[in-house]
Amino acid sequence: MMLKSQCFFSLLLLFHFLCASCSGHDTPIVEPEEKETLFQLPEKAYVLAEQAKQAIIIRNAETHKIIWNWDPYSASIPAIHQPWFINPSEVKPVFNKRYILMTASGGAVALIRLSDKKLMFYANCGQNPHSAEILPDGNIVTAESKYGEINTFVVDTVKVLGTKNHTVKLGNAHNVVWDRRRMSLYASATIQSGVTALFRFEYNGSTTNPQLINQQRIYTFENESGGHDLFPVFGEENKLWFTAASAVYQFDISKDPVTCNKIYDIPNIKSISNGPDGIIMLRPTEQWWAEGLINENGEEIFRMNGAKIYKGRWMLDNTFSYPIQHRP
Repeated sequence: MMLKSQCFFSLLLLFHFLCASCSGHDTPIVEPEEKETLFQLPEKAYVLAEQAKQAIIIRNAETHKIIWNWDPYSASIPAIHQPWFINPSEVKPVFNKRYILMTASGGAVALIRLSDKKLMFYANCGQNPHSAEILPDGNIVTAESKYGEINTFVVDTVKVLGTKNHTVKLGNAHNVVWDRRRMSLYASATIQSGVTALFRFEYNGSTTNPQLINQQRIYTFENESGGHDLFPVFGEENKLWFTAASAVYQFDISKDPVTCNKIYDIPNIKSISNGPDGIIMLRPTEQWWAEGLINENGEEIFRMNGAKIYKGRWMLDNTFSYPIQHRP
């Protein structure tokens, strides 16, 4: 009886198909409606490297609510690579605030799309990386402190997983910043006890074989160490924030030679970022992390109980960056 019912149903479908064909009208194929829920960035927000949950978090600066988060465990990253993402150590808004560039102390560098949390690219850049930057062609450069490596990567968003392309050794390297105006990369490193220096590189511009060339030491601190953060000063085309063991400085890279001025006598700041709504800094309260950010007066802006925040940035366009014909 079941077989007869199935045959009858099949013949009925065939009859309806033939009738539709003979009527001279096309029968449209209706695909399921795609319900796309894209992330909407609020006007004022900051992004955090949160090590207690091994997560990247975006927080609304006005409502103080967490509005976006990403972690390697819910991102379909193979289990063998998940340890690379332990202890996020850098978070940078890139590509017109539509992506986050991050590193983690376990070795990861990754590019994440905000709209759907898609992991566009990732690789291992060594032990204890602290910073990453987008090069003009969309490739990536990182700074790793344990072995003092500045590494370049060919970004392939089809393969997703990448490997190191080229390495420059640079002391205790902590940071990298690209300067569109001078087509240069800046990095700082403690090169010996009590001596920290700012370096400038050029980029060979090879999409398939990216390398940094023509290394120059352009500024030297004789009595400073621990160059934690190097980051563009918002609204300035010639200045970089620099945080070290004893204070917060600003480099003016338009000068020849480069000049450096002490701005705040606040020691051991791990990250600094400014914008139209002020300055935010991460000052450790427990080893290298804190539960919230502070302003330039040392006043707490917010607190996330139980959090281990290592860096915090305003979700703003980097004034040193520029529109890139990127592969993502």
